[in-house]
Amino acid sequence: MITSSFIFIPGIGEKTEEYLWKSGVLTWDDFKKADVPFLNETKKRIIEDYLELGRDALDRKDSSFFAENLPQEEYWRLYKDFRDETLFLDIETTGLSRHYDVITLIGTSDGHNIKIFLKDNNLSEIVDYVQNFQIVVTFNGKLFDLRFIKKAFPGIKMPPVHIDLRYLLRSLGVNGSLKDIERTLGLKRDSDVENIRGGEAAVLWTRFVKGDDEALRKLVLYNIYDTVNLEKLMQFCYLKKAEKKMEKNILSEMKMENGIGQEKPFDDSERKEFGYRLVPSGLAVPEIRISREDNRLEIKADNKTLLGVDRSKIKSTEIKVGNLINQIKNSGYEPLSVGIDLTGSENKASGICILEEGKAYLKTARTDEEIISAAIAAKPTIISIDSPLSLPRGRCCTSDSCECRKYGILRGCERILMKRGVPVYPCLIKSMQKLTARGIRLSQIFREKGFKVIESYPGAAQDILRFPRKRVDLEELKIDLMNMGIELCPGEEPIIHDEIDALTSALVGYFYLIGMYEAIGNHEEGYLIIPDLSNEAE
Repeated sequence: MITSSFIFIPGIGEKTEEYLWKSGVLTWDDFKKADVPFLNETKKRIIEDYLELGRDALDRKDSSFFAENLPQEEYWRLYKDFRDETLFLDIETTGLSRHYDVITLIGTSDGHNIKIFLKDNNLSEIVDYVQNFQIVVTFNGKLFDLRFIKKAFPGIKMPPVHIDLRYLLRSLGVNGSLKDIERTLGLKRDSDVENIRGGEAAVLWTRFVKGDDEALRKLVLYNIYDTVNLEKLMQFCYLKKAEKKMEKNILSEMKMENGIGQEKPFDDSERKEFGYRLVPSGLAVPEIRISREDNRLEIKADNKTLLGVDRSKIKSTEIKVGNLINQIKNSGYEPLSVGIDLTGSENKASGICILEEGKAYLKTARTDEEIISAAIAAKPTIISIDSPLSLPRGRCCTSDSCECRKYGILRGCERILMKRGVPVYPCLIKSMQKLTARGIRLSQIFREKGFKVIESYPGAAQDILRFPRKRVDLEELKIDLMNMGIELCPGEEPIIHDEIDALTSALVGYFYLIGMYEAIGNHEEGYLIIPDLSNEAE
């Protein structure tokens, strides 16, 4: 398709390109032989010069010339001619935040071979490997994959052309997540991984770190499906885009016989000349197996070794509650923290956790009186509440009808978390207003009674600790908390997610008492407390 393109030439827009096609100039070679009366001599010379530059870049398989001159939304035109220089890439991470999370795995396919790059083993080899390619294809890589890669490897030189299929598919009216689009277009996955989503892929990594080899097999298989299916989606987009160009600009207007509106169908040679035809590479997802000998793993694809993994090199951040307790006592405090996962209404149960000496006593309460009574009875060193405990600067209340509404709904701490890629609800959106008012009210009561109160956010704390959030995998979250050495003492079975978030809030209280925390926000609005692991080993 690129040899049928003229839009990379200065002064040539879509309309002029269409005029050229309708005048019989389907390719660069056609331009030499064609008489195009609507172009003056100066314009013709410019076109000839740029076509020569284009031919040279194409002969050298150098996409940088087109990256500089072709509109980004038209990069797809390069695919057929740079197909052997195209890399399909997808990453797995510990979470969504570039600030807190890291890459665990990078999977790639060039249409013929699959390569895997794994954290703490061969991940850095991606830096040299990508330099072998002229185009990189991702799904949402503009906002996610490439940003993570460039943070991990600041000096990396990515291929000159990046095609993000999320936007290319959207231009064809195909929207949704990668998995949703695959289902829409009939692309199927192995039953082992067909229901796995991005958040669950992060859980697979944590399971592998804990010793589960099968989790790594699933993670690799999940990732390979991503990269192999990217090629299929790129094929789909290229053919659809080329077809639209051909039908809109040529088939409907150029092939008219005798000027009476009867269309002459395109023959195969003309379709090929226009760059329409592609033959699928046929790369299939291989069967993945893992063999283990001591700390050495081999990931095999169809009985060929895809990657050797040295388990002894896999690093993890392990924080034990016993160590936190010792530090709290050395600081002169009692390790007794109350965490409250507050709801906006007394009609819904709030989770309460009394974390004492590493034992987590869990319960629920509905009314303000029940919550206050339970917290005070525990005689805690600190109370950590999962709720906004302040208003944005300039706001005096939560009402949408008050004059103070002109000051906005976001606090400084919420802006910071959003910039760091941590999902958070603004404290004054409609669904949060009652919760915010209740949190402020209860915190004032506790402070008047002489208790130290902090605002916490379990979701952010779980992200920082690299634990799955409750909606991703509640059972795995409970396991991670117990692996810290916390003993769960539920008041009733089963343990519900509100109680686990209350426990996480109480745990934030432990981090606060030993100074392992970051206070984000400002003096006027108050601060949100989150764990700070910056001094911990990666």
